[in-house]
Amino acid sequence: MKSTRKSGIIVTAVFAIVAIALAVSCAKPPVAEMEAANQALVKAEADADARLYAPDSLTKARDLIARMKAGSDEKRYDDAKTLAAEAVVAAEKAIQDGAAGKAKAKSDATSLIATVKSTLAEVQQAFAAARKVRGIKLDTGAVDAGLKDAAATLAGAESDNAKADYKAALAKAQSARSSLAALQKLVTDAVQATSRKK
Repeated sequence: MKSTRKSGIIVTAVFAIVAIALAVSCAKPPVAEMEAANQALVKAEADADARLYAPDSLTKARDLIARMKAGSDEKRYDDAKTLAAEAVVAAEKAIQDGAAGKAKAKSDATSLIATVKSTLAEVQQAFAAARKVRGIKLDTGAVDAGLKDAAATLAGAESDNAKADYKAALAKAQSARSSLAALQKLVTDAVQATSRKK
């Protein structure tokens, strides 16, 4: 009776091992899912807005593809299939993030350009008034040149904005704003110093 029982256990164990071996050997890589993930990544990488405004989202999709390939190479097909699905979602999100990033950059650039235009007019008026102050110690040539440079930078920002190069437009508008802030301080300080002498 004992030997029959042992024989039954051994036969069951052998069948279990064979079944597991067959299941493992029959498992196949998720080719369709991996191809869909690769195509989604190619589409995201071809999207200029995703590349420019959502590089982190694009990097996440690339990382998932790399992990998917590694999982498939290591015959972890369930992991590869899951990662393929995640990669598709991440690639689609990179495209969405790119569009959202572009919209935000456009809004930010347009708003900042309007603010800098207003600031330029204010500094030009303050400079014109400062030039009339008797005895003022102000390098008018340097201020005048600075105002012209800031105006040219602002014009470049407007041109970039019109061409939908919002990152460049924003950078130029920020540069013009910084220059104008420095010029405004220079003019204000000179006027205040002259007023204290009187």
